Order: sequence, then C-alpha cells, then structure tokens
Amino acid sequence: MAKLSYSARAFADLERLTDFLIGIDPTAAAETIGLIEEAVALLGRHPLIGRPVEHGLRELVISRGRTGYVALYSFENDSDAVLILAIRHQREAGYWGQDED
Repeated sequence: MAKLSYSARAFADLERLTDFLIGIDPTAAAETIGLIEEAVALLGRHPLIGRPVEHGLRELVISRGRTGYVALYSFENDSDAVLILAIRHQREAGYWGQDED
C-alpha cells in the first residue's frame, strides 16, 4: 500500500474550499471534506487510478452530484508514495496559484 501525504498547498486548498462551503452550507462542507479524504485514500491501494496529465503527474476526479473536485498528485513508484499536490473544484480554471499561459 502506497504512503499518502498532502503538500502544504493541498492543505491550503482544502481550507479554501471548506471556507467557501461553510458560508453556504456547513453540513455540505463537512461532507465534502469526508468525500475528498475517502477518494484520496483509494490512491493508497490504486495509485495509478487517476488520469495522466503533464509532467508525469496525475489527476483524481472526485464526483459530487453534478460537479465535483479534482486532486492533482504524483506517484513515486520507487518509494511507493503518493503526494497530493493540489485540490480544486471542477468548475475552477486550473489550480489555485498556478501560472496561466
């Protein structure tokens, strides 16, 4: 089973998403964090389940109703480790703080 860890940026993303949801629906905020954590936990057993993207990274799509979230991560096969790099809502254009071309 691969070791899972979150980058500081991923934690900041979770906080940002939670802060947004708390203002709208506090119950949904708690449920969403649980949903994201549950989905990310799957990467421990199936680290290649996410779709490949640029620079050897992968994205895990996390459905929630008509929309959902996307977790950007890297899998280091040599050390059997998954690092969650960033998390965003599917309707966001790119990851928070990402330079646009």
